[in-house]
Amino acid sequence: MEKLPFRVGVGYDIHRTAEGDGIWLGGMRVAVPFSLVGQSDADVLLHAATDAILGALGDCDIGHYFPPQAEENRNRSSADFVRFAVAQMEKAGYTLANLDCNIICEEPRIAPLREKLRQSLATLLRVSPARISIKGRSHEGLDAIGERRAIACQVVVLLMAAAGNPS
Repeated sequence: MEKLPFRVGVGYDIHRTAEGDGIWLGGMRVAVPFSLVGQSDADVLLHAATDAILGALGDCDIGHYFPPQAEENRNRSSADFVRFAVAQMEKAGYTLANLDCNIICEEPRIAPLREKLRQSLATLLRVSPARISIKGRSHEGLDAIGERRAIACQVVVLLMAAAGNPS
């Protein structure tokens, strides 16, 4: 990988909803009248963040390192995926400059969760919450997301060469 002063990555994830009593979002449990379907804990925010970091590094995607069909990934915490991506980032000599995300859903409402989500992500990413932006978006009743049949997340990250690791 060519060492550049900055690298940008984009991540996206979507999961179907099913009957249940809560979801994992940004590494925290959120009480809602449904669950998300996935091999792991189906945390759309952490999956998108993992892919954004790996993408910024020019690396493979989350499925390469954590194949959904692998039994060891069944019900696995998505925090493991983020920790792996952060380790890859640090190994490559980068740190997270900032992360910007859109959580696209009708429920839960993101505004009341924003600060807790920022803190949870900051802890996993080992940065200040000031480097993290979380926004909620609605689909206004359109498509699977608007009909509450799915939740999606988009994440963009900017990585910068870590101090002491000149480009």
